[in-house]
Amino acid sequence: MPRSAVFIILTLALPAAAGAQVRDSAPNVKQVVPPTPRAPRIVTITYTDNAFDVPEHLPAGMTTFHAVNHSKELHHGTLVRLDSGRTVPDLLEALKKSGPLPTWAKLYGGPQNAGTVTMNLPAGNYVWVCLIPGADGIPHFVKGMVRPLTVGPDKLSASAPAPDRTVTMADYNFTISRPITRGRHVLRVVTAAKSQPHELVIIHLSPGKSAKDVMDWSAHPNGPPPAEVVEGIAPMDPGTVNYTTVDFKPGNYVLICFVPDAKDGQPHAAHGMVKEFTVQ
Repeated sequence: MPRSAVFIILTLALPAAAGAQVRDSAPNVKQVVPPTPRAPRIVTITYTDNAFDVPEHLPAGMTTFHAVNHSKELHHGTLVRLDSGRTVPDLLEALKKSGPLPTWAKLYGGPQNAGTVTMNLPAGNYVWVCLIPGADGIPHFVKGMVRPLTVGPDKLSASAPAPDRTVTMADYNFTISRPITRGRHVLRVVTAAKSQPHELVIIHLSPGKSAKDVMDWSAHPNGPPPAEVVEGIAPMDPGTVNYTTVDFKPGNYVLICFVPDAKDGQPHAAHGMVKEFTVQ
């Protein structure tokens, strides 16, 4: 129960005499009860084979995206903000080139697989894209997983979720503020300043498997995968913050970033951006 609500209940429960004493001692003092913070709006996005079902217009402010995956392949809903009057064709042309995106395209994160992600969206023009390649090596956005999003000036006043862990992504490591235990956790995910963009892929390892098995399978996906992608955060530029709520079951996990490196194009995991941990 909010502290303000407790105060009101206790005040109403006081005897009349006590209430009179309060009014006599401070006749001009009024109790100001702050408004209860509103929860972020919830928007469901759906992945199907090489297609998005996503909104094209939203108000600005704190927004929770809940992703549903109806495809047999992994997807993510990466939000890219376009500045300087740039358009969707401009972004698609930039994505054809290797190396970092231009400065007018800012990666805002989004839900990995069937995850739930909350972020604060300023007004502006965005694009939904899935940068994950299919089994044929062709990125899903080339096959149609790209949609525009306009975020209007009307802003919903809402608060961010209250996190109990912070995950910081840097070149090339993950730092978790406190060990993760079994149960539900709200993770605040940030990319360190002056770092490259990074993503958070949370993987639950199969019994007896390790991060190396995941890396080997990712390079040559033959046979059943050695792990299950739980969820995570799509690529984020420094200065952006995403929140995700994850229910951790006992087992061995690994955090991985597959974003291509700005220097050599190799996934950041190949540079050591892999973190294993155990949930008891």
